[in-house]
Formats: sequence, structure tokens, C-alpha cells
Amino acid sequence: MDVKFQALPALIALAILVAVFAAISRQHTQERVRLWLIGWALVLLHSVVRFAHPSGLRWINFNFALGMTGLELASIAFVVSVAPRATTAKRQFVLAAVLGVPALAYTYGMVFGVESRAFYYALISLGLCSLLLLIARWYRKITVYVVSVLAACITLAALVTWAVASGKGDLGLHLILAALNFFAAGLFWYRLRRISAGVVAAVFGFTAWGVFPTIFAVTNVAPSLGHDAEVWNIPKYLVAVGMIVTLLEDQIRFSEHLAYHDALTGLPNRRLLQDRLLQAMAHADRATHKVAILLLDLDDFKEVNDTFGHRIGDSALQQVVARLSSRMRASDTLARTGGDEFTVIREVTNQQGARTLVSALESALVLPLKVEGKLVRTGVSIGFAIYPDDGTDPVELCASADRAMYATKRGSRSLRSSAGGPALR
Repeated sequence: MDVKFQALPALIALAILVAVFAAISRQHTQERVRLWLIGWALVLLHSVVRFAHPSGLRWINFNFALGMTGLELASIAFVVSVAPRATTAKRQFVLAAVLGVPALAYTYGMVFGVESRAFYYALISLGLCSLLLLIARWYRKITVYVVSVLAACITLAALVTWAVASGKGDLGLHLILAALNFFAAGLFWYRLRRISAGVVAAVFGFTAWGVFPTIFAVTNVAPSLGHDAEVWNIPKYLVAVGMIVTLLEDQIRFSEHLAYHDALTGLPNRRLLQDRLLQAMAHADRATHKVAILLLDLDDFKEVNDTFGHRIGDSALQQVVARLSSRMRASDTLARTGGDEFTVIREVTNQQGARTLVSALESALVLPLKVEGKLVRTGVSIGFAIYPDDGTDPVELCASADRAMYATKRGSRSLRSSAGGPALR
């Protein structure tokens, strides 16, 4: 067995890369990261196979087939990680099988000398039909994305068929591997849809990973470049750096989101509410209209947590938010300002506009909430203040709305007491 020590630095670098992604995956909950770890482990397998060269034609062929298996499965893992509809383990497995089975069968057929063109035509037909059926099942509407994927699949099938018919079946191996990387590049861009250092680096890396071997295979450009030349490793490192930077960007965006939003409901918090209120007041001054600020407090909601537990209480809060949001306009702001307290900002022409909104929000909670088979009943006490009638700064407005809200709550308690029972049962 020959050992190619010149490939040792790249092998060590990939091993470190796999260790880095293993560490990231333990701290990250996204399924995407686990698939990236699997992909890089398979790329490492390819490098390990290239590092050791067995003697004998049979073992050389097996060595090459195993290396290609590692690369193809790695590319498939990367594709599945960013495929829009592969959101469950079952769908991920199905997509990986639809892509992997024909590709690996073609590879092993070429490596071990299957000469029947009918065999390869059958594999190409199987792969194309499976992909078309999967697309038809997952996507009910014809969109630009669906048409693009269909066109790419049909183009790949036509090119590989041409390669087989021309007696250049080995070229089909490069075309399949290149197409998988092109798919990964396109889906990475489509899934994340932002221009950032991480996304651009990963997309460019996947594209180069597909272009480089294709150019060398088709045109025999730069025949002096061996398989261990550093140029072959550049796309890998670009993809790896792009993935890591993308995760860092996601973490920064998530941290920024948490700084201005409530973690449970996703609503703006007090910090963002203050900014929205100042903007609304400034706009009201320019447009000569008014701003209503509503303070909402859920009635007896503490009993939900005491009776059913915090898990049911959290789910109930999320349903409350959904119901309240359905009664509001897109231009309104709904913020969570306490455990069971919310604030609404709306631009209005007069007090009647605020009263109309109050009625709509109260009606949202007339029917009980159904959480995990349990009925949760709660109401809402609402007080409002109008800018500039009830105050000219946020502190005055909130204080005025707070007084109005507690007056409403005292009134509703008196009504419930006279009726002989609480609103929550």
C-alpha cells in the first residue's frame, strides 16, 4: 500500500474541520448543522481513502469507488440540509435516497466495468422520474423555483445520457458530482436569501467545487494539476468558512432579535415598543392625527399557570397573541410588556377609533382557548390613552392608559363577583 504523504496537511485540516463542526453541532439545535457535520465527515472519508493507495487493480477500483461515494454522499447531505421542503427526518431520508441510489449505482457500475448502456439509461430514467415525482408531491403550485429545479434535473439527465451514448461514461461521474454541488449552491442561496459574507462564500465555494472538476474533465485544462493540488482544496475551505460564518451571522441576528423581542411570543418587547411609540408620535405630529396606546391585562391568567402548569400557560399565551393579532391591522404594534400584559399602538383619527379596537380585542377572547385538549377561559381588561389628548410623552401616556386599564379591571371584578364566579374555570 502506497501512502501519499503530500496529502497529509489537507487530511489534518479536514479532520480539524470535522472536529469543529462536531463541537458546533453539540451547541446548535438546527438539523442543518447535523447534516453539515455528516457531510464533512464524508469529505474526510474521501481524503482518508486518497491518502492510502492500495496495490492491485481490484483494490484500486474499490478505493476509487469508496472515495467517490464519500464525495457524492457529502454533496447529498449538503443538498438535503438546505432543501426547502426537507423539514423532517422522513423527508430528508427520502430526498437523500432519491438522489443517492441512482448516483451511487451509476458510480459503481462505471468503476467496476458494467458496459451495458441500457443499465445506465435505466438508472438515469429512474433518477429523473423519482425526482419529478418527488417535486410533484412536495410542490402543488408551479413557481419559478419549481420550474428551475425541473429544468436543472432534466438538463442533468440529458447531459449524462449524452455522455453514456458518446462512450464517455466516466464524464457522467463528474457531471453528477458537479450537479450536486451546483444544487447545493443554488439551494443554499434560495434557502437563506441574503447577501452576506457567509452565504456568498458558501455559494461561491459550492459553485467552484462543481466547476473545477468539470472543467478539468471536459477540456483537460492544466493536466499538470494532480488530484492533490491545493486548487482542489480551495472550494472546500470556502464552503466550510462560509458555513461557519453563516452560523455566526445567524447567531448575531438571533441575539439582535432577542434584544428587541419577547422570546416566547416573538412580539416586540418594551425596548422596541418605546421606539415604535416615539415614531408613531412623530408621524402623528406631521400628519395631524392621533395615536392610541392600549394597555391589556389578561384576567385571572395566573390561575392558568397554577392549575395547568407553565407549559400549558405558555401555549395559551401564544394562542392569545394569535387571536389578538387577528383583530389588528398590519400597521399596528402589539408588544408583550409583562407576563400577561400587552401594549398596542395604533394611529387613529379620534377616540372612537380606539374604542372600536378595544371592542375587537375584547371579542377575541370571548371563546375559550383549547390547549392540549384543555379549555382555558380568560378575558382581558383594556385601558387606553390618546396622544396628544392624554399626554405628550410616553410616560404620561402609559400612566394614563394604566389608570384606565385598572379602572376597567376593577369594574370587571365587580361584575364577576356579582355574577357569582370568576372568568377562568
